Amino acid sequence: MNFWSAASLEHAPEAIAADLRDQVQGGDGALDLAVAFVRPPDNTEIAPIIEAVRQALPARHFLACTAESVVAAGREIEDEAATALLVGSLPGVEIDPLPDLAALLEDGEAAAAHLRDAAAVVALVDPFSVHTEQLVERMNALAPGVPLIGGIASWARSAGGNRLANDDAITDRGAVAVALRGAVDVSIVVSQGCRPVGSPRTVTGAKGNIITELDGQSPIDTLRQVFAEAAEKDQELMRVGVMLGHAISTDADDWGRGGFLIRGLMGADAGSGALAVTGIVSEQDTVQFHVRDAATAQEDLELLLTPQAFEPEAAGALLFTCNGRGARMYGRPDGDISLVRQALGSEVPVSGFFCGGELGPIGGSNFVHGFTASLAIFRPKAG
Repeated sequence: MNFWSAASLEHAPEAIAADLRDQVQGGDGALDLAVAFVRPPDNTEIAPIIEAVRQALPARHFLACTAESVVAAGREIEDEAATALLVGSLPGVEIDPLPDLAALLEDGEAAAAHLRDAAAVVALVDPFSVHTEQLVERMNALAPGVPLIGGIASWARSAGGNRLANDDAITDRGAVAVALRGAVDVSIVVSQGCRPVGSPRTVTGAKGNIITELDGQSPIDTLRQVFAEAAEKDQELMRVGVMLGHAISTDADDWGRGGFLIRGLMGADAGSGALAVTGIVSEQDTVQFHVRDAATAQEDLELLLTPQAFEPEAAGALLFTCNGRGARMYGRPDGDISLVRQALGSEVPVSGFFCGGELGPIGGSNFVHGFTASLAIFRPKAG
């Protein structure tokens, strides 16, 4: 099993394709999967770039999407036109193309046939045409235990602006994916990079994504109380942004690092005291306010990557990081990729993109995340 990572800053489709082809040394004639992420130049047609990359690197299977920023060749290339690529030779690995994952999941019998026994499903999603939360819930119901890793396309600001590709088909909507099975092990790391402030609270009033009561009190008053009791440093972070952790387990022993699914706060109603969050909440759910900063994000990712030192050498990896991370959060370039390279080794090929939402499992179930770094690490299956 071999992977290659490449990045091109060229603008013309033919130049991008030639640049990437030149960087993929030793991959000619044995490519099974290519995954590309495209931050197009402004006012440029996107499909010709994807088509040129597909033709230049004729892997058996191809997956691609548009991105705000990309990761490849040891770099995070932010806010400039660039194309990132991960291409692999995967002997013994069955690659099942899923050109319309959302439609597939509507047919339970077909979904079970395609997803059964998959080591992982890698998916790229257009946010304007797919309800990603529902897609993930359906995946969990039809293929329990099968990891879903990937990201939400982040280039476009309106419907029809993104492009996704699965093999030779290019579309501006839906969710494209591949299921991997056979001689591959996929290790997944999901680093949310947040830490709690205050104490866990019980939702005592909720409707959809609106929290109307926490422990019988106004959610806004509860948040104000948490702020008043927080350390000065945490108060500074809360002024920048507060998130809500939604406990994955009902067991308090599991409410440590990684025990909460992080959701953003969408808004507040001063009159009623309610808070709106990016996810459905129910009465008796346990929640806790969280903050994030560069130090916490780095510590969390480093800690979660530590076990990789005891695993066989990785062949390659895909990194799906939030478009709120990168230099915006770390204050310097290459914040996440540098930690990944330290953990896996600088020679391990890693590519990916900055997402409008990340997909990855926590506690055995798949979720849509924000502010997260989700990493899929590929190794040949032992034996």
